[in-house]
Amino acid sequence: MAAPGPYKYEELVEDGAIRLLELAPASSPSTDLHCNLITSTFAATSPYEALSYVWGSPDLPETLHSPGGDLKMTHSLATALRRLRLPDKPRILWVDAVCINQSNNTERGQQVAQMAKIYTHAVRVVAWLGEDVGGALHMESILSLSRKAEEIGLQSPREGNRDVIREYVYGNSERVNWMMNVMTVVGKSRFPLLYTSAWFTRMWIVQEALLAKHLLLYYGANLLEWDDFEKSMLLVHAVNAAIRLPMPSRDSFVKHAWNLVEIRDHRQRSLQGDPDPAGEITYYMHQLRRRSCKDDRDRVFALQGVLPLRSQIVVEPNYEKSAAFVYTQLARSQLELGNIGLLYDAGLWKRKAFQLPDLGNDSSSQYSLSEYLPTWVPDHRNESTFQELAEMKFGSYFGADPRVPLQLDLSKEPYQLATQATLIDIVTFVKPALFMHDPAIRTNDITMFFLCRQFCKDLKRTFDIRFNGRQYPTNEDPEIGFVNALVGGFTSRDFGENRDPTELWEVYETCALNEDGEVYRAMRKEASMPVDRKTVKGVGVEFYSDLSKDGSIAWNYHHHLLTILRRHWFFISDDGFAGLAPLGSQPDTDVLAFIDGANVPFVLRDLGDNSPGLLLVGPCYIYGLIDAEMAKKNSAFSQGIITLI
Repeated sequence: MAAPGPYKYEELVEDGAIRLLELAPASSPSTDLHCNLITSTFAATSPYEALSYVWGSPDLPETLHSPGGDLKMTHSLATALRRLRLPDKPRILWVDAVCINQSNNTERGQQVAQMAKIYTHAVRVVAWLGEDVGGALHMESILSLSRKAEEIGLQSPREGNRDVIREYVYGNSERVNWMMNVMTVVGKSRFPLLYTSAWFTRMWIVQEALLAKHLLLYYGANLLEWDDFEKSMLLVHAVNAAIRLPMPSRDSFVKHAWNLVEIRDHRQRSLQGDPDPAGEITYYMHQLRRRSCKDDRDRVFALQGVLPLRSQIVVEPNYEKSAAFVYTQLARSQLELGNIGLLYDAGLWKRKAFQLPDLGNDSSSQYSLSEYLPTWVPDHRNESTFQELAEMKFGSYFGADPRVPLQLDLSKEPYQLATQATLIDIVTFVKPALFMHDPAIRTNDITMFFLCRQFCKDLKRTFDIRFNGRQYPTNEDPEIGFVNALVGGFTSRDFGENRDPTELWEVYETCALNEDGEVYRAMRKEASMPVDRKTVKGVGVEFYSDLSKDGSIAWNYHHHLLTILRRHWFFISDDGFAGLAPLGSQPDTDVLAFIDGANVPFVLRDLGDNSPGLLLVGPCYIYGLIDAEMAKKNSAFSQGIITLI
């Protein structure tokens, strides 16, 4: 008898049609995998489970036999199916790699478009976290963590759980001892085997976990209800936050597994309220961005399933289009809905790829989106999620300015965005702190203090020379402009008391910049001390006890500067405005502007007369200009239409 050939998929012609995998039973794990593929619809389908797993290596060494031919699959999927098949009856599953014809881009798009339905209609979602090699997992100990979390009353992944833990253990030595033993239980139970699973790093699992009516976690032969896993995570996280016990594989815990707990909590709260559509899109785009997927277009297509308001997304899955095209379509649709905030997440400062082509002086459609992502479009492949200006609270939180109506024109070439803007000035001086990006220098190293000190001395000297004999553009002393521009007009609670930027600079100058300053002298002493001693942030513990009040303020100010200089470059404009520009800003080619509808100014790059438009570099802080409406009313600034490319 001739061996069966490859399985030949029949086209899914009916609306809402899906395939289901009927996995044949087997009593021995070594038995070959057999199945039937059943075509059905949501209205007519029998109960089924949806499998969530990691594809792993793209190699297809395993075989799934069916009457219609053999299906090749990854080792990861074959391992999961061998564990999941039942001994005495078939198991009905939906498995993406098998139930979708992966070689048919049209079908892939159609099936991805209804992925939310597939997972919400499943009676349960089965998450395969991997094989339990050697039977190392101790499930009863993990369940004991879950029971303790429920007993204490931990309910959600919010900050209040830390206080619940502290109240629970306060004044009770037995409870204190038990809490101190939590991480021991975590280690002995091998709980990290679960939360460090590669499953948590996948992008698609966000949708799969959020839409599941009933979520089960499989690790080898071990079965764990999601509710028990989540409660165990709540306890471990709360104990770590309350008494800072060492946590095994903490980075994996926080970045991926705990993050999924937080996302599920966010979704439940947003479904109960009236969430802002623009805010929800931004939130989920950041969550999908930080996870891995094989096709970057899916970072947009997966939004269809997770957003409470699906109508806000108008980008239909289409695998014939490039990632650049898909990202641009999403940005255009959001701007049409008034989501000006997406510009904050765009720009050259967030760009890692999509190199700019030579656009020349021809704005014709020959410059297609197949290879070019406009600078006003966020690159969703970039994992960076920190909110620099928002965190630092420079001037005001970035977002829409309701007093300045949004005026956009998306009718031009697909890669162009025409908008009304207020042009402020040309950047003529940029001072980058390049030492902050030297991997050989740690931020807590003594060397960093001296580099930062010299940087500030040089910067202040240059500033004073440029402003010799003239006022800051706001008719203030240039010193006020400098000290506010250097820290974005921001002061921190870490300084111990409420001092304005001028006072803080004076303390830093006295204690750190002057040759006889106590912090400078103390750091000179630290530089000569042995390295094999107890240190905090790279300096000896006695350094802190010897500092005066002003010395401590100067030391905290130094670390505040390191945070700022790592993320921004100091600039001065032609008319004398100073502030903090995004990384990569350049003198003479970059201009400062308020884009209508946004309340924070941007740095834009002029490519010259032969360019069809300006590049968006990123948002910035300008001392004395933190109000978009006032800038628009200032006759010294020009208003007009600009084109971003």
